[in-house]
Amino acid sequence: MGNFAAPLAVPQFRRLWLSSCASNLFRWMELTITSWIALQLTGSPWLVALAGVCRAAPLPLVGPFSGMLADRYNRASMIRLGLWGQLVPLALLAGAFLTGYGAYWQILVVSVCFGVSWSVEWPARRSLLGDLVRPELLLRAAVLDSASMSGTRVLGPLLAGPMLAVWGSGAFGALLALPVLALVAASGLVPRPVAQPTHSASAWRQLREGFDYVRQEQIIWAVILITVAMNFFVFPAQQLFSVMAEHVLHVGPVELGWLGAANGLGGALGLLLLPQVSRARGLGWVFVGGSFVAAAALGLFASSTVLWLSLVLLLLSGFGHAGFSVMQATLVLSQATPAMRGRAMGLVTLAIGSSPLGNLEQGLIAEQWGAPVAIGSSALLCVVIVTLVAWWYPGLLRLQSITQPAPAR
Repeated sequence: MGNFAAPLAVPQFRRLWLSSCASNLFRWMELTITSWIALQLTGSPWLVALAGVCRAAPLPLVGPFSGMLADRYNRASMIRLGLWGQLVPLALLAGAFLTGYGAYWQILVVSVCFGVSWSVEWPARRSLLGDLVRPELLLRAAVLDSASMSGTRVLGPLLAGPMLAVWGSGAFGALLALPVLALVAASGLVPRPVAQPTHSASAWRQLREGFDYVRQEQIIWAVILITVAMNFFVFPAQQLFSVMAEHVLHVGPVELGWLGAANGLGGALGLLLLPQVSRARGLGWVFVGGSFVAAAALGLFASSTVLWLSLVLLLLSGFGHAGFSVMQATLVLSQATPAMRGRAMGLVTLAIGSSPLGNLEQGLIAEQWGAPVAIGSSALLCVVIVTLVAWWYPGLLRLQSITQPAPAR
């Protein structure tokens, strides 16, 4: 474990990691709280999914531009801007519910604000990993970054469930401390400058250059295709966990927290085995295999009507998610040149932006035929797509370790 904690000895990376922990904890607690409150206010799976659509809709619109800006401007400043975009709307939403004026439409508006803020900070945050640590520490930094995500995916729902049971919509107020902590940790971030091209190019030209570059890098392109599949077919299911809890498993908010925590615990366990698996099979196999397992286990979860079995299957799905999330960042950052990292991560954000369409698709299916059909059919399609991408781009499976990126074309 000491080896993988080595990046924490770098003060700037430590600040970034602590900020990520607070930001990720906020994200998973807010997702659990919002989905439950939306279900209680409306009683409609479709309207619960619509909140997820509003949260994810800004990603394809803002993500590519924020990735381009992360290559041109201060990435640390972009992170702080995104965190302010979480704190201010949350304070307004909490105030509305605490004073008795909270409404479903306010949740939708604030969800859009959260989506914009995440779209601004995520490419900059991920790109900053490559700036703050030496190349030989990049995989360890990515593992620690994913560990913060997996750990908070366990802790966030576990905390959110009892808070909902005790305070109801007042739980929004308790969340305010987390964006504040994330901002305090990020306040001292001063990354080293990244060499920029001497010529001046328009924003549209830089976007086009980024897309052309990524399209020619087959490994990065394969990662983006699988990222689209995972975000369209797999991750929107998280928004429907509240529907599965109440309508299928017939449990309350505390057990809803268990479902989210089981998914995160699987991710944490996956991180523990990741070094051994990656050495034995290679980085590409971990990415493809993790995506396959995450989707397949989620499909089986959709058919479960027993709480303990659902928890086991979500744990297994989270286990696969660990391989996907760590290797997604590692493969893209290691294959892209430093001058292209922001744009490459911006296009990954664009791929993540397929999730609002996935939320719409699963919400509509859940409204008509139930959440199990929505989650199960989508997960099966993802399994097929991951298999096809691995077949079309065999270089992804042959990738054994981090390689030096070729010069930008």
